[in-house]
Amino acid sequence: MNIKKLLGAKIKELRKQRKYSQEYFSELIDLNPRQVVRIENGESFPTAENLEKIADAFGIKVQELFINDCFASDEELKLAILNKLASLNGEKLKALYLMAINL
Repeated sequence: MNIKKLLGAKIKELRKQRKYSQEYFSELIDLNPRQVVRIENGESFPTAENLEKIADAFGIKVQELFINDCFASDEELKLAILNKLASLNGEKLKALYLMAINL
């Protein structure tokens, strides 16, 4: 995952933990609902100002948005790995295999 996708996943997870709808959350941080969707899907990166609004809405520091703990359980992490694995082929698949056997 790239940083936009990781950040988007973190924001989505925090929003869902607080049971905020996307519409309510977008009003809370004064962003267009479509922009919130794009951020959560990793298609757009929020500005520094919007990062502050997002963090404030969750009652956390901006830095905490970048802590990569968006997987709630080992099972979710395994599922994410399997989904990524299904999309690999050729050299990338071989490279992943070599990394995995050396863990």
